[in-house]
Amino acid sequence: MLLKELISLPIYANAKVVAGHDGMTNSVQSVNIMDAPDIIHYLKPQELLLTTGYAMKDNPEALLSLVTNMAKVGCAGLAIKTKRFLLEVPKDVIERAEQLQFPIIELSLEQSLGDISNYSLSHILEKRTDELHYALTTHKQFSQMIMQGKSTEDVIEALAILIDSPVMLMNQQADLLFRSSSMTEELYQKLMNELHAELVTPTLQSSMTIPLPSQPFAGTPYSAAELHPIVTFQLEGCLIALTSDISKQYGNLTKHAMEQAANVIGLELMKKQAVKERSRRYKNEFFSDFVDGLITSEQELLHRSKNYDLLNHPVYISVVAKRDTSFDLLRPSSALESDGRFISERDRHYNLLKSEFSKLDLRFVLFTKNEYFCFLIAMQTSQDLTEGKGSRFLEQLKQMVSGLSEAHGIPISVGIGNPVSKLPDIPLSYKEAVEALQTGYDARKKQFVQPYRAKNFNNLLRMIPKEELREYYEETFKDMLSIEGKERSDLLKTLSTFYETHCQLAETAKQLFVHRNTVTYRLEKCERLTGRDLRDPVESLRFRTAFSMESLFLAD
Repeated sequence: MLLKELISLPIYANAKVVAGHDGMTNSVQSVNIMDAPDIIHYLKPQELLLTTGYAMKDNPEALLSLVTNMAKVGCAGLAIKTKRFLLEVPKDVIERAEQLQFPIIELSLEQSLGDISNYSLSHILEKRTDELHYALTTHKQFSQMIMQGKSTEDVIEALAILIDSPVMLMNQQADLLFRSSSMTEELYQKLMNELHAELVTPTLQSSMTIPLPSQPFAGTPYSAAELHPIVTFQLEGCLIALTSDISKQYGNLTKHAMEQAANVIGLELMKKQAVKERSRRYKNEFFSDFVDGLITSEQELLHRSKNYDLLNHPVYISVVAKRDTSFDLLRPSSALESDGRFISERDRHYNLLKSEFSKLDLRFVLFTKNEYFCFLIAMQTSQDLTEGKGSRFLEQLKQMVSGLSEAHGIPISVGIGNPVSKLPDIPLSYKEAVEALQTGYDARKKQFVQPYRAKNFNNLLRMIPKEELREYYEETFKDMLSIEGKERSDLLKTLSTFYETHCQLAETAKQLFVHRNTVTYRLEKCERLTGRDLRDPVESLRFRTAFSMESLFLAD
């Protein structure tokens, strides 16, 4: 309790404050009695010392030293029973106490120091018990509000009424979340001008009191702002209440109420985060399996995609984003899940990307897979939105990449897959988006938007089932495939080189290091075994296509 409150108790009826009046608002945590010469070594901060001054009756300098050292330790004050061994407090001691704003109290002879100590400690403990009961009652009140379905805003309003002060809740970026009705717009603007530097400091880990300048708050009773952090596994924001000189005697109760409100709000945020994280994990697992091709049941795919409004759209396209300098490279992978800063940063990126992508006015689902932020977009038009330099879709993505870097300091790059018309084909578009992103990184680009571009004819062949590719291949070469060993290899190599050289016999022989007649002999044998005219344009295209298919299924 405050020293001035303690001195107002009946047992101190005849006590007199002789010095350090400005220090009477010191907090008293305990009371001590001692008359030993080395008394200073046994004193603690916020402790009131009761003494008769016996140890200093023949050494006035010792009392001056004691007052100086007690003020340095942070003791609450010194209460001396004068008229016993010290007739009065020396003048130089009073002057020193005034300089240090350290209270010195003269006690009367009516009460013993033991009675004074016991009476004082009893009231201190009683007040602590009252404060504890107040804290428990307050916590129960706020908890019941949440259990009854009341919102965080309701808790803020209830807190403001309880402590009779304006209250507001800020997030970690110093954005206003909620404010009580007593926190007017004018008060809010004044407070933000004074506290902005403190609010954006990420090191706020404990409650603090910040004095407010009188000039901006002239005409209001508020002289300080109480700040209390809202913490889950990370700093979520800050609870702020305005306080006044009149309410100083209720300062501890205000802090208790704010602490309990902060605890309840923190628990509510953790509950919401857990629900959100569970839903997000469920979504991530589904779409990760989906794009990896692990969901083979079309019925399951249609049923679960319905929950994300992905059905009955004419066009689907995949977009993959990744931070250029990945945040997870700053620490070992084993520490990723346990590192709150990593989780917080990745969650911030997720929310910012979701917010920015929402501005494109497209139907999309966002999920994470490894280091990628993945978007599956359902469109209402079948046009190729990634074609041409004037593509509106590409320009929107480029503006998003630029905005994230400039406004939030997040350098990301984007890969875009080709549009597909069927839901089961989305994994192909996803793989193309990842490949497009890697292509940009291989070219040492940064903060880029890279559409997928097919490299060759093989990309189209990959869309055909391998069983059909093999059937086409075997039907093309027929009896050539029944030949074993080197002869078969020579025939296929000769035929392939013949088409690569645009059917030039001399050039084919030159590249194979054989005689021209050998090439002619091998080509004639290929015609007999396949039953096809090698120079016919249609057959030529068939052979070329079959050779392109070879690498797609023979490697299995």
